[in-house]
Amino acid sequence: MKIVGITDLHGKLPPTINEFKDFADVLVVCGDITHFGKGIEIIENLAEISDYIEVLCIPGNCDTKEVIDELDSYNLNIDGKVKKIENINFVGIGGSNKTPFNTPNEYSEEEIYNKVENLIKNLNNIFLVSHAPPYGTMADIINLKDDIHVGSRAIREIIERFNNKIKFCACGHIHESRCIDKIKNTIVVNPSPKSYFIYDTKKNIVVLEDFAGL
Repeated sequence: MKIVGITDLHGKLPPTINEFKDFADVLVVCGDITHFGKGIEIIENLAEISDYIEVLCIPGNCDTKEVIDELDSYNLNIDGKVKKIENINFVGIGGSNKTPFNTPNEYSEEEIYNKVENLIKNLNNIFLVSHAPPYGTMADIINLKDDIHVGSRAIREIIERFNNKIKFCACGHIHESRCIDKIKNTIVVNPSPKSYFIYDTKKNIVVLEDFAGL
């Protein structure tokens, strides 16, 4: 299976997105699909792509209730859900840990931990789709010089606790933290708004590709 991942669209579809359906089996969208509801019309475009490949979305911290309802109406939202495709359990966790900006879709670390734990405790071969990156990785660093991280401690703890079950964590949220990283055996990828990742599950290989012109 080939999985493609994008994040932080903020109301604008990336160039060449329609090309994904030519080679991918699954497209995951890791949140902030709109910019506080602006650009909500792109959800219809994502739904059109879902006629060709599986499209799995979660809302980000900048997505409003209206956005969540729109994702639900097209059956694209996997926030708080498990979607099994072949032998992989895709688990969605939308929103983010608390930020200084009081955005519409934020949660306490305890809420995030309990939500994910309840979803995954009886699962294996998990592909975690999280808007918030795990704390203390290259995916959540906002200041490399001073080593400042702002990701979710709950997501980090979940990955460490269930490391033998969580094969991959696709995330976003921190635009400047484009990376491929690992927590023990779990691959962690934040493609940023400028890139997309391709994960070949059979070869267990992931690559990042930049969108042309960005």
